[in-house]
Amino acid sequence: MHLMKMGCILLRERMILYMGEKKYMSGCQLRQYLHISTRKMKYLMDHDYIPHENTGHATHKYRVLVEDAEVFKYRMENETGFLAELNGMFSNRTEWHPRPLIEVTEENCNAFRLWLEKKWAELPDALPTKTAASLIGCQPQQIHKIARKGKLHGVTVKGKQYFAKWEIITYAASAEKISNPTGTIYKELIWTFKNDKAMSMKMKNNETNNY
Repeated sequence: MHLMKMGCILLRERMILYMGEKKYMSGCQLRQYLHISTRKMKYLMDHDYIPHENTGHATHKYRVLVEDAEVFKYRMENETGFLAELNGMFSNRTEWHPRPLIEVTEENCNAFRLWLEKKWAELPDALPTKTAASLIGCQPQQIHKIARKGKLHGVTVKGKQYFAKWEIITYAASAEKISNPTGTIYKELIWTFKNDKAMSMKMKNNETNNY
């Protein structure tokens, strides 16, 4: 037992030294660093919870900046409610669905859509793929995947593909997307929307009470 504990300490020290020398870590190294299962690590990668590069190789498929891994680990350990929607996903249950961050109602979908229209009002009406992807916190290839399903429609101009801003907003505020919240950036959009909505309601109540 003592030797096993010592081995774990040495492995941890080697990992720290390696990370200090390297700018990137592989998916396997990330899994060890975060103390999570391979299945959970793959899910986090495939659903863009952590910024990463896909090398396209069968092995060492993912490559993550050390600084991004450090930020993610800090949030895991210190931010209350972080990854709460994944609770129970990696247990032995046969079925699992992400928990919506807001109630999926027509009223909430419309309110979120109007909020996004205001938030992104200064952006051009036609967005390059990379910009469209960054707004909802996914990789550009995910935007193309959504387009292939007919949920978005891209237009190619001089070899560069663009997507209508209103379509990105409509997709982001759809019941389907809200009911399946994935990706840190998208979830933070919803959290900010909820906070703004709560603050607006509080101000209205205060105004009512003042009369």
